[in-house]
Amino acid sequence: MKKIILAVFIVLLISIGLIFYVKTRFLSKPEEETFVPIPTVVLPTVSESIKVNLISRNTNKSVDLSIEGLSSDILSVEYELTYETGTGLPRGVLGTINLKEGEKNINKTDITLGTCSSGKCVYDTGVTSVNLSLKFNFSSGQSSVFQKNYSLL
Repeated sequence: MKKIILAVFIVLLISIGLIFYVKTRFLSKPEEETFVPIPTVVLPTVSESIKVNLISRNTNKSVDLSIEGLSSDILSVEYELTYETGTGLPRGVLGTINLKEGEKNINKTDITLGTCSSGKCVYDTGVTSVNLSLKFNFSSGQSSVFQKNYSLL
């Protein structure tokens, strides 16, 4: 008699477990994920009175960046140069230029298109154009941007 009760109890446990498994696995609907988009901040374009130029140097191994006509309320300029090597690898250079009080022009020379370590540089070859992005940071806390693609040919 004890064996029959034990067998019924085991069958009952297995049945309950199986019902629970089937119900949760196949009958329940997956929760829908709610995606909340992150708002994009659009910065205004820099004043047309500011003139920007990018010049290739050393057979496209480096570039010189010149910016003229800066106003006195600009504290710094962040720059990003992006380009592709001749083999199609994406590369880039980042930096920040902090302005001295009253500085109206910037001449950042010899920005290397490649990597340098311990005084030795490996230059990226086959670079034909550079996309330049500048972010001008003002003393008011606001910013403006400049973007342009420069051909190095």
